Amino acid sequence: MALVRHHHGFKRYAFSVCYDGLKCLGFSFQGAHENCITANGTDLRAVHSVEGKIRAALSALVDGYGRRKDSPWKSNECMDGSNFENFQVSSRTDRSVHALKNTFHLDIRMKDIQLSWEPQKLVRGLNFHLIRNARDETAKILQDCHGALPANLMRSPENDVRIIACKPAPLELLPNKHYNDGPSSSRSQPSHIAWNARFTATSRTYVYRILVHRLPIPQAHNDDADNSSHTSSQMEEYGFPFEAGRSWRIHCQNNFDLQAMTEAANKLTGTHDFTSFRGKGCYRSNPVTSIESIGIQATPFLSSFAFLRNEHDHNNHNNSNNNAEIITIAIKGNAFLYRQVRNLVGCLAHVGQGKTKPGEVESILLARDRSKAPQMAPAHGLYLVDVEHGDFNI
Repeated sequence: MALVRHHHGFKRYAFSVCYDGLKCLGFSFQGAHENCITANGTDLRAVHSVEGKIRAALSALVDGYGRRKDSPWKSNECMDGSNFENFQVSSRTDRSVHALKNTFHLDIRMKDIQLSWEPQKLVRGLNFHLIRNARDETAKILQDCHGALPANLMRSPENDVRIIACKPAPLELLPNKHYNDGPSSSRSQPSHIAWNARFTATSRTYVYRILVHRLPIPQAHNDDADNSSHTSSQMEEYGFPFEAGRSWRIHCQNNFDLQAMTEAANKLTGTHDFTSFRGKGCYRSNPVTSIESIGIQATPFLSSFAFLRNEHDHNNHNNSNNNAEIITIAIKGNAFLYRQVRNLVGCLAHVGQGKTKPGEVESILLARDRSKAPQMAPAHGLYLVDVEHGDFNI
């Protein structure tokens, strides 16, 4: 295998990152459409994409290094963004989707011809600037607003994004699966490419969390001005404050039918044309993907507090939390279409509630028609928990 040479003094690094999707505009950089008040009046001050936050930290760290007097970099190399390039993520998650582990790569200029950045210094430095940038932005807005923070900053954004790990990317050139082995005039891709976070990902695992509860839903009274604006979905939020933005709440009189859901999931594993579960605006030309496994399990809502639950259940049979359970759906595959996982979860939830029979799922799949499948699950219950890159672990 040929080795990748450091072009123009740059070195490629691979990173893993975790983030809270609620306060981020998805992963991909939105440029002028983030950290602003939009044309329709939406207040996005100090609200960034995950990539936007990381880019700002990189600018402060590696471009800021070039501004120091003791830096070996020349002054004409120290413009913002000039010392890092080729930012590429493995999985571009939507707004409100969380990640326990996503991966990305970028090229960072070496300090000199033989002195590159140490991975742990990049991790510590980027996390330092992620925190500091968030605090500085909040302080500036607080000053501009004369002490009154806007609603979108009532919760501090300084812990939304964290770099987990960093390694130098492998130097070997890798076969390019998009290479067209035809006449030279028709080749749009090289035969081999440098290590790439997106193209070297061998599997991705998502977990979706559904909170199923059997609480009675209070109905609003017409003569009560304070309650008249409460919808049923708003009333369902009562009793589970710690799950706000962390799971899809579904009110159900009976338990979900996990056996039916598992039967339906078995029809979705393997390699299929997933057009029926493809989100609008998907850019991929080929709708065929492979799902390695779909695992479904249910646990009582208070299972992680087993000691307290066992201690007090006999005195607290009517506790609302005893009437709830968390259903987790883990989906592992090599790659996914745009919003495919959320569409699959929406279908499986329908099956669990008895609204769709397991046998009908295969017909939905074979129809290759998005309108035949149930509604998509909301974003905030979805977690990207792992991205694998073969033998290379980040």
